[in-house]
Amino acid sequence: MLYLAFPADLRERYAESTWLVYDKQVLETSFAPGDILLLSTWVVPHRAEQLQIIHQARQEGARVIFVGSKEDETDEWKRQLCSLGVYDFAFFGDEVVLGVLDDLIEHPRTPLDVRAYVDETVWHLARGDPVVVEVETPKVDTDEPTQDEAPVRPRWRRPRWGKVSSSPPERLQVVQPRLVVVLGLWPRSGVTTITYLLAKLFAKHLPTRSVACIEHPRSWPRMWDYFQLDARMPAESYRHWTVDGVGQEIEVDGVDLVPLPPGWIGSADYGQPMVQYIFRQMRKPVTLVDVGTQAPSDMLLGVADRIVCVLDCDPTFLSIAELGNQYRALTAKYGGSMVTVLNKWTRFAHYEDLFEDTVRVPYLAPEMMQQALWAGRFPDVSALTSELHELTERVVTPLLPARVGG
Repeated sequence: MLYLAFPADLRERYAESTWLVYDKQVLETSFAPGDILLLSTWVVPHRAEQLQIIHQARQEGARVIFVGSKEDETDEWKRQLCSLGVYDFAFFGDEVVLGVLDDLIEHPRTPLDVRAYVDETVWHLARGDPVVVEVETPKVDTDEPTQDEAPVRPRWRRPRWGKVSSSPPERLQVVQPRLVVVLGLWPRSGVTTITYLLAKLFAKHLPTRSVACIEHPRSWPRMWDYFQLDARMPAESYRHWTVDGVGQEIEVDGVDLVPLPPGWIGSADYGQPMVQYIFRQMRKPVTLVDVGTQAPSDMLLGVADRIVCVLDCDPTFLSIAELGNQYRALTAKYGGSMVTVLNKWTRFAHYEDLFEDTVRVPYLAPEMMQQALWAGRFPDVSALTSELHELTERVVTPLLPARVGG
């Protein structure tokens, strides 16, 4: 079996292959002798996880092909790959040349091909004549299944994916999708407002319809009425992704919205189907999920590039032990990817002793916010540059996607 841990869907090019779209899915995949794993740094960006996956796949008998960015290309990294038995690797700049991937899949390299990065002992072993061992073939017991009959997992071979299709382009430009999950611990803290502000801040820097904004299935269905979407599409004609895994998007001001249908009542989390929808179907450069105050699945939080926890400056909520425990649990589990936003900030709030390294978003002009709400539009972030500076620098700028290797 050929496994493609790659940011673009190449299953048409390599028939009967399996697409692994996010890092946790790769980590949970078991391999077998004869399998091939094409592992890219854009699906598994962290070096520790790359090494863990390579070690696991090699232990299970799979061949690993590593594809990375020019920024990651160093002689030391190539030597480390070779020490793990990975001799097939390539690094790309702005474009991935698919012909190079074809060649790596079809023509495995040997240590001699990359001898500049291979330990001298391994190189000499590779140069030596192969050892030939004569083995007497035992007689087949007719009561036992023969090799052809035994339930052995077949090796992946080129005929299983056939001739390379000529229809896809030979050069491919892709981006590493970013997922931002916005949540709160108590109502009216401003989760939806921060989500919409982030959507417009990202959209300022990206081509039209590069940003998607999704209403989580466990939230109240507010997005449809907020943006007055009846004027754009009859509610009865709208198809949500929970119906068929594909659904519809509605473009508003350059952002693709995925609202819950009017009247939606849902208690299911849709954890795995939602992650598959985001990474397989939508594949936007940036996707934001408005979770509200309903804690989402660990799967969604686990694959998020950034978790934005929105708290407003109301000290009475933080005096509730249960909410404090929820916040500490989130921080302990996802602290590395979590940013705390103190919304509706004023100079009278004194939270410095409770939180570290927070983002402060001050009270925004109520006339401006109400005007956007009643007009069914996003807030005008161009008029809020200073107020949203911390939010831009801490959440938006670090996640702006670049082309592969860019």
